[in-house]
Amino acid sequence: MRAGRDGAVITGCGVVSPYGPGVPAFLDGLRAGRVAVGPIARFDAADLAPNAAAEVRDAASDDPDRAGAFALLAAREALAAAGLAPCAGTAVLAVALGTTLGGMQLFERWDAAASAGAAAPSGLAGVPYYGPAVRLARTLGATGPVATPQLACASGTAALTLALGWIREGRADVVLAGGADFLCRFVVAGFNALRATAISSHPFDRDRRGLVLGEGAAVLVVESAASAAARGARPLARLLGAGAAADAVHMTAPDREGGGAARAMTAALADAGLAPAEIGFVSAHGTGTPYNDAMEACAIARVFGDHAVRVNSIKGAIGHTLGAAGALEAVLCVDVVSGGPVPPTAGLRTVDPACERLALVRALDPAPAPITLSTSSGFAGANAAIVLGRA
Repeated sequence: MRAGRDGAVITGCGVVSPYGPGVPAFLDGLRAGRVAVGPIARFDAADLAPNAAAEVRDAASDDPDRAGAFALLAAREALAAAGLAPCAGTAVLAVALGTTLGGMQLFERWDAAASAGAAAPSGLAGVPYYGPAVRLARTLGATGPVATPQLACASGTAALTLALGWIREGRADVVLAGGADFLCRFVVAGFNALRATAISSHPFDRDRRGLVLGEGAAVLVVESAASAAARGARPLARLLGAGAAADAVHMTAPDREGGGAARAMTAALADAGLAPAEIGFVSAHGTGTPYNDAMEACAIARVFGDHAVRVNSIKGAIGHTLGAAGALEAVLCVDVVSGGPVPPTAGLRTVDPACERLALVRALDPAPAPITLSTSSGFAGANAAIVLGRA
């Protein structure tokens, strides 16, 4: 794979977030530091504690495949922003869409029907489910590779890593890359059982107690520079490099010293041909759990040393959106390298002494950051990072 500054370009972005559908709503909410967390309302969560989450309340409410519906809404917005028509005019369109839950909503409905001795709900019987990536590919006419990278909560970033490789290798002209996930009883009960959740999220805070789950999707149009130039498209940003690494330490806990996360960030910088001092902003994973945030502080310090790079987390505002998280953070990075401000770290009140080495963004920061890095981590020690630059 070719390394260097000539990575792919990003020509469009689409988002469904707890602020609602659309990139403008997403960016406006983050810039205002608005927290979109509240009691779970979409399903009965009375027996789940904590039962707070950042839900998407005005999109795909009746779709039996909620994650796929989010992804499709985001993909259509991204294609429109890129000036591409679905099913037309693209030589080789590919899809790389990360998810952790995929079709769990369908399986929950099947299980509920079976438990009640009833037939499968209307519209589901006999219909195989292949995941949100295949739904996008079928609906939008993809003819190139289709994949669902599953690196737990690093899946959205892993999808962008995969897209960059496909573009460089000439396997696709355009890739719809990102992530999508949704909230259901299964995931809320599971994270509660791990004692990883809290009623509110406070990334890098001294008194943080855990994460708050969220849902949504983000899709980015990743395109070869030649393809964009041939159709007169204006790139929003460049996808300069990507890296991935594993901790191989524990099924759920990260390496306390941030070894895997540091290796992923270092690999992304090397792939982009950049030095740490050239990065103006890091979008951290920042879950608000005690171990993750301390690990990230170690990892960022290992990579950036004395370079006081600005760092934030958006999970205090919109929750941890699982497989969509890295893709949503990539959309934020596209806006920042395009001249947008760095949003505050919502929920941060008193910085944990273990995280004081980070230059955490506490208020909206308009200082330019023409090159950014986004890093994600997940269960089983999965880590991924990407570098984005001004177009």
